[in-house]
Amino acid sequence: MASLNDNLFTILVAHSNQQEFGCYLQTQRSTSKICITSEGLEALLFKGSARPNTREDNVFRTPFMKWLHAVQNMSFKEKWSQLASQGTNFQQAVRRTLLEIPLAQRVNYKAIATRIGQPTASRAVGSAIAANPIALLIPCHRVVPAVGGTGNYRWGFERKLALVEA
Repeated sequence: MASLNDNLFTILVAHSNQQEFGCYLQTQRSTSKICITSEGLEALLFKGSARPNTREDNVFRTPFMKWLHAVQNMSFKEKWSQLASQGTNFQQAVRRTLLEIPLAQRVNYKAIATRIGQPTASRAVGSAIAANPIALLIPCHRVVPAVGGTGNYRWGFERKLALVEA
């Protein structure tokens, strides 16, 4: 399996003559903003949180969607190598832990805090999750409050509910 860095990024840079590539993709549920650098996928956001100076580019859709589907079958280490996730060491630890949550499972904030060795840092985990720039691939939507419900979500209650139930 060719990595984002080896294949897709090379195609996109050759197409756009830029050191990073961004576009919007319309999906069944929403419009997503994607930004790729030579380090890997930097952002996968829902519209409204997009960086400026990004254009629609349909050349990107097919290779990106093939890559996205392939990522679902990758190991944790392979997935992490595809991402150019930014943030503090704490945020990175939270994001790596989120990647380890099995599909269709939910965990609570305290469980994430405990897994990263900081069992009293549930609120800080929530803040790190809220700053996640790679929605869906780093599954912050799978983290729910221990008391029940879906909790807050950067892109709204309805979207989180749809993702958690999917």
